[in-house]
Amino acid sequence: MNNIIHVYYNKTRLNNGRKYVRSSLKRPQLDLKSMATKGHDQVTFNVGGVTFKTLKNTLENEDTRLSEEDFLQDFYDENTKEYFFDRDPNMFLATLNYLRTGELHLPSFICGPAAKVELEFWGVHQSKIEQCCWINYNEWNSTQDALKRLEHDRKLNMLPLDHLEDPDETCWNKLRPRVWRFLNRTNSSKGARIFGYISLLFVVVSIFSFLAETTEPFEHYTSHKQNSKGVKNADIASEKVTTTYATVNLTSNASETIAGEKDSDDVLIKIKHPALQVIDMICLLFFLIEYIIRLIFSPKKLKYVTSLLAVIDLLAILPDMLETILYFAKPELRMEVDAVGYITLIRVVRVLRIFRLVRHSAGLWILIYTLRASVSELMLLVWFMLLGILVFSSLIYYVDDREVFNSIPTGFWWALITMTTVGYGDMYPTTTLGKLVGSVCAMAGVLMIGFTVPSLVNNFMLYYRHTQFAMHVDEFEKEKKRKLKEAKQKKEKNDKVNGNFEMRVIQKEHEVEPLMAS
Repeated sequence: MNNIIHVYYNKTRLNNGRKYVRSSLKRPQLDLKSMATKGHDQVTFNVGGVTFKTLKNTLENEDTRLSEEDFLQDFYDENTKEYFFDRDPNMFLATLNYLRTGELHLPSFICGPAAKVELEFWGVHQSKIEQCCWINYNEWNSTQDALKRLEHDRKLNMLPLDHLEDPDETCWNKLRPRVWRFLNRTNSSKGARIFGYISLLFVVVSIFSFLAETTEPFEHYTSHKQNSKGVKNADIASEKVTTTYATVNLTSNASETIAGEKDSDDVLIKIKHPALQVIDMICLLFFLIEYIIRLIFSPKKLKYVTSLLAVIDLLAILPDMLETILYFAKPELRMEVDAVGYITLIRVVRVLRIFRLVRHSAGLWILIYTLRASVSELMLLVWFMLLGILVFSSLIYYVDDREVFNSIPTGFWWALITMTTVGYGDMYPTTTLGKLVGSVCAMAGVLMIGFTVPSLVNNFMLYYRHTQFAMHVDEFEKEKKRKLKEAKQKKEKNDKVNGNFEMRVIQKEHEVEPLMAS
């Protein structure tokens, strides 16, 4: 009966005010005698100005350094008869509670890396953290590790702004960091900013050339006579034109083709417009020189060659270089239909030139970095999509019209488009079961994408905010360095003025001394 507590609630019914017993609670069964503190030695700790008292036998747990007598003696204060630690009192309280209860719970308002430092000081392994607190703790530390990698990659192959020159360095060692900073940091000087704008202009012009080559105003054709047996594909606005002993009047999109001999045909071959050729040659020359200069002045050449930006630069240069070398070595290839077709395929790689804008756009660089750093999330998304595609394409094959879905691989396209909620309408179910499968497929696709895309968005926002913060820090460091330089120059100027004044005073004293002696 002693273990029963009657709890009364002053609640009223609708028409009267009767009091009634709502429920009864049992006291938890605890061994209070073992918890008694009477007769036990106590220890006093002063951690960060906060006093803690605990039983000495509480410290006997060997999971922490508080059980080591040598460790405690280094922090013992004879005057106050207590152990003083200049540490975080909140983390010490968490450690002390771990010794009392055997469960390590962390304050939610303490940053994970800061908690990690405190746990290492007290000798508590992070594996002792309870699951309820582990999520926040691990998220903080994972974020810090990710930002460290981001900052390392952001400054890859870039020397620090406060690089100091050694008087004993050679001219080359003095010149290399200056040129490298000039090429990579547009905010380092006015000249570097101008060079950045020029480089951006060449990128825009090269992209314009790549796009204009496919438009009608820049189409350019040349007539070439070939053996009819060797002609396989001739292109006149995507059509083959052959004539024998006759003259053919072409449309406005092509010029007139004149007949050749009996065993030969005249074909029109599409070639690059002369104006675009000049633009591409100038851009190629600029990009090639820039790449070579970057390679020469790079402090770590292997890291530079394997970096993302260097690979993009090289892939953007290679198509034009191969085309130039081939046409220079064998000019007759310009008239070979098959050769022109293969070279056109090589030109497709030139689309990578747009990624050179990464040097001038922090957002684009962060987007690419986010995709590269989120490979695990992307692979999870791909795995979910492949699984869904296989399942729903199999179901739609067996429950819908076989004339539309004539095989399971044919249904892959429909399943992919449905799961991504695009729905082109070229393939769709017609039966009742097919519509049911289609509905489930669409809902499953929304869920699968919804599980993975938010993590990508969170990574992008995290990296973008950190990059903006790092750029502001760089600006602050640059401004601080500029002010220090101005203060140093002002001090040197004042010292020089004072020195000149002292020299004039000394000279006058020397002039007065002979007069007084005489």
